[in-house]
Amino acid sequence: MKSNLWLLLFIFLLNSCVLEGLMRTWSTTEEYDKKFNSILVMGLINNVNLRNEVENDVVYTGGKAGLRCVNGMSMFPPELGKPFEDVERAKERMRNNGFDGVITVALVDVNAERYVPPQVDYEPLVYYNRFGNYFFRTYDLVYRPGYFAQNTRYFIETNFYELKVGKLVWSGKSTTFSPAELNSYLPQYSKGLFKELKIQGIIQKLN
Repeated sequence: MKSNLWLLLFIFLLNSCVLEGLMRTWSTTEEYDKKFNSILVMGLINNVNLRNEVENDVVYTGGKAGLRCVNGMSMFPPELGKPFEDVERAKERMRNNGFDGVITVALVDVNAERYVPPQVDYEPLVYYNRFGNYFFRTYDLVYRPGYFAQNTRYFIETNFYELKVGKLVWSGKSTTFSPAELNSYLPQYSKGLFKELKIQGIIQKLN
């Protein structure tokens, strides 16, 4: 009996630490429709296999959380290049395909200008409020020579946009990790992401 109590305590602490240490977040104070039926998961990653892996992991975990999530590669494959040169047209295409939310996932070098040290409060920059601006700023950051080198550390930056009026409603950054840790880190991150979205009430109802 005593050993079972210790086991339950260990599991509780493990889950708490994962959720607490996984990311630092920001969420909007503005009102919006929190009911999402279909969410596109868009990896902003300069590596096709890696992008597909990240998108699929987030899609899988979102499905387990009760959301209909779709791999962004299916709508915006690499051969399209920069798919958001006409942002309104891209959003219209997503809406026409039934999407009312977009989750962007980017792997960012800790040496990038928008890395926020742990002791500093995290808050999205102004350009985050426009999906097109964010996409192009991030595209220029990750689509550069030497992206995802083995001798540096990265963090995952995630934004959640609702498409009905087109605003950023949530943003988060993970703790840092090395490329060698990605395979074990990514499932924890995806799980923590959807836990956080539920805890913070970003999604009111999982349809």
